[in-house]
Amino acid sequence: MSDSVDHVSISWHQQSARVFISVKDSGVGLSNPDNLFVPFYTTNKTGSGTGLILCRQIAEQHGGYLTLQNRSDVSGCHASINLPA
Repeated sequence: MSDSVDHVSISWHQQSARVFISVKDSGVGLSNPDNLFVPFYTTNKTGSGTGLILCRQIAEQHGGYLTLQNRSDVSGCHASINLPA
């Protein structure tokens, strides 16, 4: 099984005083979305399970948020980041 990603797209736009960042890939998607932000939970052999929770906490400390979900149009994942401008 390969974790390769064929395509990654990054886009952003500003609306009023907010910046919206979108990162989409065409990989295999999220296998267990319920555990994405569970501290120390990982599916990687060498992972610690702290990366996504730290990213979300940093976004929240800046008055924003981070979401991840499987794409509905094709296989892959969509990360959305919303921050104050």
